[in-house]
Amino acid sequence: MPTPITYYNVELVQFWRGRNERGLANPLHWAIHVPTGHGIGNTYHLLGDSETYTVEYRRQRPHVEPSAWRGSFKVGRVAAHRLGEFERDISRVHIIWDDPAWNSQNWVWDVLRHLRHRGFDISWELYLGMLQTQMCCLVEAWEYGHINL
Repeated sequence: MPTPITYYNVELVQFWRGRNERGLANPLHWAIHVPTGHGIGNTYHLLGDSETYTVEYRRQRPHVEPSAWRGSFKVGRVAAHRLGEFERDISRVHIIWDDPAWNSQNWVWDVLRHLRHRGFDISWELYLGMLQTQMCCLVEAWEYGHINL
């Protein structure tokens, strides 16, 4: 009898980044998180600014900043034996330099679309506006104490 395939969820996760000098909330930081065990997983996210962006891979660790967590949303799944390929495909997603309107949210959306087109099990029902709405609802749920990490 063949060994069953192990799958991990693929989540879109967001983190609070504080307020700017005018007191306005900064855009929430989006990342891709693949929970692989109780309280740990692999997080893939964009660091830096429009001149210094780099992609960080955090493997088998808790969320980047648990106190800044503001919600997670399942967007698909990945077979455990395909995690290496999943990461290689993430590294192939183009980064937009010197555009102040482009940020981690745009990068995550580009990654999800790329993974989907490469045959990974990322929901075809997703589109950017829906993800933005879902993530806004999660922030409100967090603010009202309806969700926590």
